[in-house]
Amino acid sequence: MPQIPITADVAKAVGHFAERVENRSLLLDKFVLHKPWPVENDERGRPVKWDDASRWSFMRIADQSQQLLINEQKTLNQGARGRNISLENKKKKTAQAIIARQLANVRWDSKELEELRASHTRNFVLMLKKTMPENHITVIGQLEGRMAINLSDSLIQNAGIALDRLFGMPYIPGSAIKGVCRHAAINEIKSINDPAELKKVFQVFQQVFGTTESDFRQDKQLHKFVDILSGSDAKTLKGRVDFLAAHPITGAKITVDLTTAHYPDYYRTGILSDLSKESPRPIPFPVVDKGARFAFCLVTNRADSNSKVLLDAAQRWLEIALTKSGLGAKTSCGYGWFSIPVDGLAKIEEAEKQKRERVELERQRNAEQAKEAEEANRAKEAEELRIQQKRAEEERRKNMSPSEIADEEVQQWNDDAFHARLRNFIKTKGAPGEEIKKAMVRAMHNNKVHLWNAFKQKAVRGNDAKIADAIRAISRNMNMGKMP
Repeated sequence: MPQIPITADVAKAVGHFAERVENRSLLLDKFVLHKPWPVENDERGRPVKWDDASRWSFMRIADQSQQLLINEQKTLNQGARGRNISLENKKKKTAQAIIARQLANVRWDSKELEELRASHTRNFVLMLKKTMPENHITVIGQLEGRMAINLSDSLIQNAGIALDRLFGMPYIPGSAIKGVCRHAAINEIKSINDPAELKKVFQVFQQVFGTTESDFRQDKQLHKFVDILSGSDAKTLKGRVDFLAAHPITGAKITVDLTTAHYPDYYRTGILSDLSKESPRPIPFPVVDKGARFAFCLVTNRADSNSKVLLDAAQRWLEIALTKSGLGAKTSCGYGWFSIPVDGLAKIEEAEKQKRERVELERQRNAEQAKEAEEANRAKEAEELRIQQKRAEEERRKNMSPSEIADEEVQQWNDDAFHARLRNFIKTKGAPGEEIKKAMVRAMHNNKVHLWNAFKQKAVRGNDAKIADAIRAISRNMNMGKMP
């Protein structure tokens, strides 16, 4: 069974088809199926090459890659079961179906990464606005067609795409943005007829992009303007505007597109008759799908009074480049064209405002839940402590005698409670129990003697006298002698 061309130790770590790699940028940079991919030999021992290899590599990094490749597997299996298919083609389609299914085992998910990357970009734009209000401009561009960016920079010839190394999300390199802006600026300069205006705009051009002496010798466009420089004008000048890479502020979907049909045998031999012997072979390549919004940030690397003039010119050329020239490859075929939505920055601020509100709402909700959980824990701990104390108290009282229990209870009464029980001492209903009576007598011999003294002074006749006699009788029966 063929596999991605990697060493055995790497295959052990990431899988023979790199199915354990979770970064799209790494998949495309290091683990692709090359188009000239020998998977088997024919009857003459020559390597058979399948043109599907690069298409599968792009399908693997496209959105909904698993479903795309599973559908590919189903289509190949269905084709292999056809009635009139030759044995050779049946074997080929069956083998291809197995490989497509292996590639579908990739386990990356772009939804969360898309939002995280977009959120980082929005935060960066707002940070620039806050920290460098006079030294930057931000233009929001909405992709109005598919975009092929960095097409020539890949392991697969003419089939690359610029992907963020960390997030695996598409982006536009700053060098590409600077290149199309520079081209738009040169076209504007060409259209100026007034010599004074021409020199003025060209000086702005120099300050924005920078030039060197070799530019005026080798660049056919700049060579035309060398005559407008006076002797005091420097040909070598550092550019004042930095063109930052443009990252998406919304989801940026990757899909697979096809370029014009190719006839490799004819291209190799140049014989016209070969055109009738072979079928055209479309070449797949990855693209960013229509609708994505990118933030284009330009920053002056030195702040002075001229910064606004340079940024205004750079913004004008950037917007011309985006809306009239396009970015990336195949712009003449409708790729890479942008519009400039008027609500671009407002939507960023609104999105981040909503995000802050969601974060604050979530923080408040978490705080309330934490408070409720803390109160519930405290209540639970208090209940557990109460139960423990109750059990401990029950255990302690089990080891006490009835007289000890009665003494403890009497000692907990205040003077009013004790006096109330004295009044009920000899009643038929509501009188204290015998153990409590004895405990009351012991207390009046000890720490509550003052209550006895107060009571006996009043107990000279009537019911109180009977209570006092009962107390004295209990004292004698308990061998405690006379009451104080």
